[in-house]
Amino acid sequence: MNVASDGPPELRREIASLRAQLAASQQRYKEICHRIRNELQVLSALFAAQRRQCGHPVQCDICVSRICATAALHGALDTNEHEICSLGSFVRLLAETLHSAFDSRYESIVTIDGDFEIDCARAKSVGLVVVEATVNALKYALVGFEKGRIETRVRCFRGEVELVVENNGAPFPLKTLSQSTKISGKGLTLMHDIASHLDGALEITPSPMGTALRLTFRVAVPQRC
Repeated sequence: MNVASDGPPELRREIASLRAQLAASQQRYKEICHRIRNELQVLSALFAAQRRQCGHPVQCDICVSRICATAALHGALDTNEHEICSLGSFVRLLAETLHSAFDSRYESIVTIDGDFEIDCARAKSVGLVVVEATVNALKYALVGFEKGRIETRVRCFRGEVELVVENNGAPFPLKTLSQSTKISGKGLTLMHDIASHLDGALEITPSPMGTALRLTFRVAVPQRC
């Protein structure tokens, strides 16, 4: 029986209402994405205009470059969630875009163990963890480092995906490494929420290099893993 068409009237009305709310939310999301792209283009044009008038054009060029990298990052994360993509290629693109956005002030190493496919919805979730882990490393672990290093590794073995983002900066405070400890950082809370949404696990541990963030979750078809 098709519940949406053959179920009780109250249930059919509820399903119709939820579908309408979902469609409205999707439309608002598209409008927000379009507005963000337009505003980034305006910012880039303003800096380009300022470049012609100021005595430090190089600094304006750096700002324009970072805005363009931010736009590229936004575009990379704005994927069609119903499509299938290569997770390895997606993570590599994000890591390279982040590296460019932060003016290459750290060494970025990306390792992909095999090429496998995953739905874009989960790829986007993994990408958000990559972004948060990288930004947190730059904000906290690598402060004061002349040239830090961030390694991003992705592998899939027997249906389990493992993402590791590791940096050589200051060790992560041990008191926050326990799952039982209340997490105060919004970025950390977001990453744990993503792990829960993926029915996976996220942990942050000391490593020989410095600090490693590890996300693991199971994958289902369609994918090559």
